[in-house]
Amino acid sequence: MDKRLIYRLKEFYTLETFQVAYYQAQVDASTDEYYTKVFEKLVKIEQGHVDYFANKIELANETVPVLVGSMFDLAGSILGETAEAMGQMNTCKYGAALEKKAMQEYQTFIQECKENNYFTLNNDLMEYLLDEHFHALWLADYSEKLKENQ
Repeated sequence: MDKRLIYRLKEFYTLETFQVAYYQAQVDASTDEYYTKVFEKLVKIEQGHVDYFANKIELANETVPVLVGSMFDLAGSILGETAEAMGQMNTCKYGAALEKKAMQEYQTFIQECKENNYFTLNNDLMEYLLDEHFHALWLADYSEKLKENQ
């Protein structure tokens, strides 16, 4: 496996791990049952992405990036406190923006895979791009509904 591909896999591992922390912070901060359930589902899906990238990295006999535990826990704590202060509407807007950024990154990576004939990886990334798209749509829609109800 070439070094550029390994770098990209590690980059996506980190991106997805951040999304898991962000969504878990919403779960931890929320008292709204529906909102909590949605974010639990997002955590589960994004954790699947994390596990996928970790597996690909390990199969290449590379080291999975270590996100320092206490720093990562602190970041999750800060995200949770920020989420409470921002409110659900702004938290969803921020989440939608994160998802849109992830979608852009996936589209670029998919194109790189096509250029390098990584067909299986390309197919898997397309599936994850769709997940990110659905997440962005839900977050944007829910944010708008919250705005309408203010």
